[in-house]
Amino acid sequence: MNFAKRIYYSYIIILICSTVITIAGIRGFQRLEPFVNTLNSSNTRSLYYAEQMLSSISAKKDIKVFERNLNLAKNNITEPEERDVIEKIAGNYQPSFYGNNMYEDETIDNITELSRINRVALEQAGLKAKRMQTVGIWIIIFPSIFIWIIGLTLLARLKRTFIKPIEELNDVIVDYNSGNYMRRCPSHTASKDLQKLYDGLNRILDEK
Repeated sequence: MNFAKRIYYSYIIILICSTVITIAGIRGFQRLEPFVNTLNSSNTRSLYYAEQMLSSISAKKDIKVFERNLNLAKNNITEPEERDVIEKIAGNYQPSFYGNNMYEDETIDNITELSRINRVALEQAGLKAKRMQTVGIWIIIFPSIFIWIIGLTLLARLKRTFIKPIEELNDVIVDYNSGNYMRRCPSHTASKDLQKLYDGLNRILDEK
């Protein structure tokens, strides 16, 4: 019967919607991974290299440690602003180790700026990760609301086209068995298949 197909298709729709929700939720949260990795990788390393350079020039006066960390920083550029700052550090650091206070102050300022750039990048990556997490949550919430609406709509339709007509059919039979021989099924119902049952039962009752 057609109403059986309607029930079948209703459940298929629910399953499809559930699958879409699951996939959308997974993809939404997977997009957080690159930002989380960023928080724990390149920018963090650049901060470490900057701290080592700052320590080498201001306290230890160890030019080899400074140059090693400078080279590491050059190979770990992740933010556009870093390149210019690192070039300034590379051009000014040598006089800083030979008593030139002007170059030392400028180099320290540039190292501080390098640290600031990476700290800001970390903060922005953290905020972006939070925004992506919020998006991921809403990716799940909105389809869930949508599937609830579909489910309630399908339930209402199922009740109107199947459940209530079956209840009406049962009530007519129960009333007849109880002695109410005048009650009949309605002349119109939402389901054509059930209407055939109504008409057939009414004919049987009319013949008795």
